[in-house]
Amino acid sequence: MAIVAISCQPGEIDAITQALIDDPYAVTVEQTTGACDLLVTVWTAGIGQLPEYLMSRLANLPGVTATRTTLVTDVFKTGSDWRVGQLPPEAVKRLQREAIVARADGDGGLAADDHALVVALARDGRASYADLAEQIGVSVATARRRVAKIFRSGAITIRCDLARYLAGNPIPVTIWADVPPAQLAAVAAAVAKLSDVRLCAAVAGTQNLLITAWLSSLPDLQRLETSLCSRVPGLAIAERAIVLRHHKLMGRVLDDQGRSVRSVDMGFWGGPA
Repeated sequence: MAIVAISCQPGEIDAITQALIDDPYAVTVEQTTGACDLLVTVWTAGIGQLPEYLMSRLANLPGVTATRTTLVTDVFKTGSDWRVGQLPPEAVKRLQREAIVARADGDGGLAADDHALVVALARDGRASYADLAEQIGVSVATARRRVAKIFRSGAITIRCDLARYLAGNPIPVTIWADVPPAQLAAVAAAVAKLSDVRLCAAVAGTQNLLITAWLSSLPDLQRLETSLCSRVPGLAIAERAIVLRHHKLMGRVLDDQGRSVRSVDMGFWGGPA
């Protein structure tokens, strides 16, 4: 996983965004303020594919003037861990009892013959076992067994996102911060507990900590930064980017209200073309 900041020639942002919308490696595409015009979350099957993707794909897009890549080295919180806090406690307990992911006990491995199944699940997390079986050409019983196995392995997890404008969190921000290396794990764990934070990751770049939060208003950004600096000694904020629009989020193309329009398959195992 890498976060790529892209600078564009004036007037070329829309064209570059459209070029990235159907790219399976660019799982999230955001238009931002700050030092870059676009912020792209890139997934590849391994570190060896990333230089090829950056040089043969991103750098060759007309209108791209510069890119800056930050590699994610460890993740302390993701969008799958973020909670809105609207379910009553009894509903949360029931979901925890019934969810397959709550019983994950494997090493996170994913077999090559499961790739098509994972892509189908990412396309429609509500698909029935019969639908999945038809898509990948197996029996319903086999589809059910393989889905359960993948969830138990910890290779995939369930995530539910909201249209941020309609859900009361219209201001996503990404913050790059510096933390003394010896304190990084402890600081990241503390940041991950903040309710507004959706992503907290250790990164290899000019800074070593990356934080993404969804906020209800612009003044909340100053409050968040003040809280981070006061509650987490040793943290120094180096840069921030406010997201003006999510064009794509985890494989979902979004409209201007943040609602899903369609899905782009996140099948990135074949190597970037």
